[in-house]
Amino acid sequence: MATPNETWRIGDTELTTIVEAETAGIPAALFYPDIADDHLAASADWMVEGAVGDDMTITFRVQAFLLRHRGLTVVVDPCVGNHKNLAMPFWAHQDLPWMEHLIEAGVAPDQVDLVIHTHLHEDHIGWDTHLVEGEWVPTFPNARHVYVGNELEWASSEKRRQIHDAFSESIAPVFDAGLSWEVDGDADLGDGLRLLSTPGHTPGHSSLEVETGSERLVITGDVLHHPFQFAAPDVAEVGDQDPDRARTVRCDLFADLADSDAVVAGTHFPIASVGRVETHAGAWRWGPISS
Repeated sequence: MATPNETWRIGDTELTTIVEAETAGIPAALFYPDIADDHLAASADWMVEGAVGDDMTITFRVQAFLLRHRGLTVVVDPCVGNHKNLAMPFWAHQDLPWMEHLIEAGVAPDQVDLVIHTHLHEDHIGWDTHLVEGEWVPTFPNARHVYVGNELEWASSEKRRQIHDAFSESIAPVFDAGLSWEVDGDADLGDGLRLLSTPGHTPGHSSLEVETGSERLVITGDVLHHPFQFAAPDVAEVGDQDPDRARTVRCDLFADLADSDAVVAGTHFPIASVGRVETHAGAWRWGPISS
């Protein structure tokens, strides 16, 4: 079930959630095979209501972030998309009104200037293309699409495509149209947008830092998937390609976010997606901020 768009004003930047789906009642072990009761219990005193169930379940969101920033219209991580031929059955052949939500936020596809991918899993690239008369064509025809070089190498590899071939539907058409922009994992994209190299979940994963003229804004990507991980950063997510590296990167990022009092946008955070991180009980905790 999708939820309404929500917007925050952070310095000179406007951040809006464009939600594709939010699902409650997911067994936590589906995403975190090694999770234990105490991992969720560690966040019980500060967890947003509805984000964790009483029965070891969690709520999970798939969303993109829309940035209006210094004259640019930017989409970050454009979700799963519709009608995709994906291996995961809960993402395959969707027919959801994500595009309608983008338009409700006041943005038409041809008004997007930049599309940024924190990484190239299927739920972060899907709306880059859409079907037109049986052909996958770019959804954002006037946008440059940012790809980290070693992440692209991984996503296009034969091994990856034998398991999950989103490349042919969601990436190749963008390159064919001349809309790709390949960068390093810590690239300065200009206009106060900078990638933070945060590998582990995938080889070239990068979070996004935004200079807003006042507060620091960081979009996490999949360094973590749920706020309980602030209290239990050692718990690996099933999609982490290098769990040990992901744990190290996660802890380093959490410490940095807390020390800098950054505004943090959690890519998969349910209910409340934007807030701040602070140290707590030997780890960290999350507190949402109002839109």
